[in-house]
Amino acid sequence: MDFQIDSPWLNLIIPRQAEGQTIVDFLMAWPCSKAYRYKLETEQRILLNDQPVRQNVKLKTADRLALKVFQQEEPDFVPWDQPLTVLYEDELVLAVSKPSGMIVHPDDKQKSGTLANQVAAYYHRTGQHCTVRPIHRLDEGTSGIVLFSKCPFFQPRLDQALAQKQIYRTYLAVVSGVMKPKAKLTIDQPIGRDRHQSKAYRISSTGKPACTHIEVLQCRQKQHQTLVRCELETGRTHQIRVHLASIQHPIINDPLYNPRPVQGRMKLHAWKCVWKDPLCGCRREVVDELPQAFW
Repeated sequence: MDFQIDSPWLNLIIPRQAEGQTIVDFLMAWPCSKAYRYKLETEQRILLNDQPVRQNVKLKTADRLALKVFQQEEPDFVPWDQPLTVLYEDELVLAVSKPSGMIVHPDDKQKSGTLANQVAAYYHRTGQHCTVRPIHRLDEGTSGIVLFSKCPFFQPRLDQALAQKQIYRTYLAVVSGVMKPKAKLTIDQPIGRDRHQSKAYRISSTGKPACTHIEVLQCRQKQHQTLVRCELETGRTHQIRVHLASIQHPIINDPLYNPRPVQGRMKLHAWKCVWKDPLCGCRREVVDELPQAFW
């Protein structure tokens, strides 16, 4: 589908396969909520061949559909002007590197000191009028890639992609013990809350399905440690941490699941993220190289 972004407008040329669809049908590809479509219509932010139209109008091949979806919005977190590592950015998505020891967003939007506050400052510094919308989160001790949605129109599609396992996330972890070199295994065990530790989770027959694919990359016999790559099929809280601990290879410096004393940062890093652009369908891939002294 041909398109052009001329902020605040998204300009689309209707393809042949959409002939006869209503604008409502066409917008559901993202998907667009009924409330948001109504707002677009009442504010005359839907133009068909340069004329405001209702959303039940039928489309024809080569029609010019314009949607005013790149509205200026102010960041809804307090800006915290600290260095931010931007890994990738386009009109729809921002990918940044989160340091270990930082949370993604505060529990109160009046607070600061989080990744969301850094992103708010970045938007302000670069003259971008976007609210701060994380697509997913990382534990405080985990470093690596976090994706943010920059346009509210495309947020539901990105949320849907995450729920349908169409955003692929790969982690690197250093675990206790020496595993078999080049070994590959899949841990398919449900995870639920640990009733004995308020912040912890555990393998539980009554928990939610969770599946992690693990590959051994390198071993250090003297340090009694192994570097592994983990790919998620599901995104349960603490999934990698719980699954690795369940096979007696807990992550180094994991304060919840490794019984050994913590001596530094937790060795879990969100290394790679792959997704499909919600507008053009192109494959996007971002890699955040390992921090120093991780392995």
